[in-house]
Amino acid sequence: MVSPVTQLRSWIQRRTRTTSQNHPIYFQHIPKTAGSSVKVWLGSHYGDRLCPADLADDLVVIPPEQRGDYQVFAGHFHSYLDTYLRRELVTVTVLREPVARTRSHWQHVRRAHDHPHHLRVSEQSFSDFVMDDLNRVMIEDYQARYLMRLPLSLAVIASRYGEADHALYALSEALEQTSLPLLKPDLLEGARTALSSMAVVGITERLHNFLVRVAEVADISPPAAEAVPRANVAERDHEQLSEEARRKLQDLTRIDRELYDEVISAMK
Repeated sequence: MVSPVTQLRSWIQRRTRTTSQNHPIYFQHIPKTAGSSVKVWLGSHYGDRLCPADLADDLVVIPPEQRGDYQVFAGHFHSYLDTYLRRELVTVTVLREPVARTRSHWQHVRRAHDHPHHLRVSEQSFSDFVMDDLNRVMIEDYQARYLMRLPLSLAVIASRYGEADHALYALSEALEQTSLPLLKPDLLEGARTALSSMAVVGITERLHNFLVRVAEVADISPPAAEAVPRANVAERDHEQLSEEARRKLQDLTRIDRELYDEVISAMK
C-alpha cells in the first residue's frame, strides 16, 4: 500500500508547469499561516486584479459582474470558491506548524476587537484558550477543516444572511462551525484529497520557497528572499502551555500535525 507521503511526493514531482492565463489563482488562505504576507506579495503583482475580499462575508456582497473581472483571489473561502464563482481555479495554500498556528490565532483574537470571540478570549491565557471548549472551532484540526470540501453551497448559505449579519462575520463563522462535527477519518481523507488537487502547497516556515513556486505557476517574477513581505505579524510571547493544555492541544490538532508532517516529508 502506497503511503500518503509517497503519494504526495509523487504528486509534487510530477506537477507540470501550469499557467494561470485562463484560470484565476486562488490562494486558499488558512488563518494565521502567514497568508497576509502572501496577499501583499500577490497585490504587488496584480494590483486591482486581486479581489479585495478577505472573508466570505466580504466576497458575497461583491456584484457578480465585478467578481468575474478578478484574476486572483486570496482569502478565507475554504474549498467552496470555485463552485461559487463557477470558474476553474488554480489553487495554492500554505500550512503551518499546528501549535504555532494556534498560538497566533489566540493572539489575533485577543487584539481584534471586532472578532466574534474577542470578549471571552481577551481575558484568557494561552492555556485557558486551549482548555476552553468554546474555542474548539478555532483550534481543532483547523487547517484540515479549512481544506475539507463538504457537500454544501456557499451561495445557498450566504442567502440566509443579510447586510447586518455580514458586518458581524456571521457567514464566516457558520462555515467554520459546519465542519466541526466531521469524523476524523473522513476529515483526514478529505483534506488529503484537497491538497492533492492543488497546484502548490507550502509551509509558513519556508514561505520564500512557496512564493517562488507560485511565481512559476503564475508566470510572474519571484521575490528575493530578503524581499518577502511580513504582514500582520504578531509579537512573540513566551507563555508556556500547562502540561494538561499541551496534551489537549496535541490531541485536538493530531490531523493537522499529520498533514503538516506529510507535506514536509514530501518536499525532501
